[in-house]
Amino acid sequence: MKAVFAGSFDPPTLGHIDIIRRASPIFAELRVVVGHNIQKQPLLSLERRMDMLRRLVEADGLSNVTIDSWHGLIAEYAGAQGCGVLVRSVRSMADIPYEQTMSSFNRRMKDGLETLIMFSRPEFADISSSTVRELLAWKRLPRSIVPDLVQKELELTFGPLLQS
Repeated sequence: MKAVFAGSFDPPTLGHIDIIRRASPIFAELRVVVGHNIQKQPLLSLERRMDMLRRLVEADGLSNVTIDSWHGLIAEYAGAQGCGVLVRSVRSMADIPYEQTMSSFNRRMKDGLETLIMFSRPEFADISSSTVRELLAWKRLPRSIVPDLVQKELELTFGPLLQS
């Protein structure tokens, strides 16, 4: 079975990578899709986000994971790629109503498309790309939020970041 894990990954966090690592063995193929959030201005280019994800996946030896991008509805991407499952990550129970609505919408867009909810590990439950972007605005970035590779890439763009 093929699955899709979609997000903006702007930037990729330890929470994102944890979900990829945990979802990978469940499926024959996991397509990690970097999408465009039309409501947000990206911090990093699509190409840089994809490159970081590729390097992280390669470093973990996740040979069944493919990094891709898509400009459109993820249900349409899943249909075009023959994927039957959307992997979604939730950090808390507060995320469930939104994910339930999206699951129903995606099933309407592609009949038979299932949603697999994966809960964030407790140590990653408070991490989001939005939090990372806010910390970057203050030149701060605790190491426990993004992988080392991402930390180095962010420092290339934003200069040295103070650790806490």
